[in-house]
Amino acid sequence: MNQQAKNDSFSGEAAVLNSAASRFTYQIGPHSILIETGVPAEVLTSRKIYAIPFAPHWCAGLTSLRGDLLPVVDMHRIVLGRSFGDDPHLLLLSFPQFPPVVITCDGYPRQLKLTDTKLTDSSKEKLPAWIPYALRHQGKTLLAADHPRLLQQLQQLSSSRA
Repeated sequence: MNQQAKNDSFSGEAAVLNSAASRFTYQIGPHSILIETGVPAEVLTSRKIYAIPFAPHWCAGLTSLRGDLLPVVDMHRIVLGRSFGDDPHLLLLSFPQFPPVVITCDGYPRQLKLTDTKLTDSSKEKLPAWIPYALRHQGKTLLAADHPRLLQQLQQLSSSRA
């Protein structure tokens, strides 16, 4: 991506964020990750994760929700390089182009009002491709996730190993 296209991308994201009154974040260790605007999310409580033999490293297993078995993405392994502790919180995310997916996180999602945010140039930071940019809000860095891109990368990774 050339520098002008990158700057246009950041400017477009600033316009979207300034028009949005609030966003939800979830924690993975010290990292706050923004959930895309308009994505249905549901906190899942008291769910057992069933391990799957020979599952990819990012897959913590399956969980049952209303009669459906859903994959559990180990976000701790993806973000921190190590698996979650004994009892992670689970968050169901639904994207139009993917079946519902459950992710691990630390604690419940938080709602933030992002009216005074400033973009941080992600080219100075080493961010994975599924985090296109970072924001600063009240002295804290927020990683803006592109979850569909992450899920697509995980699908490609899994199918290349099959």
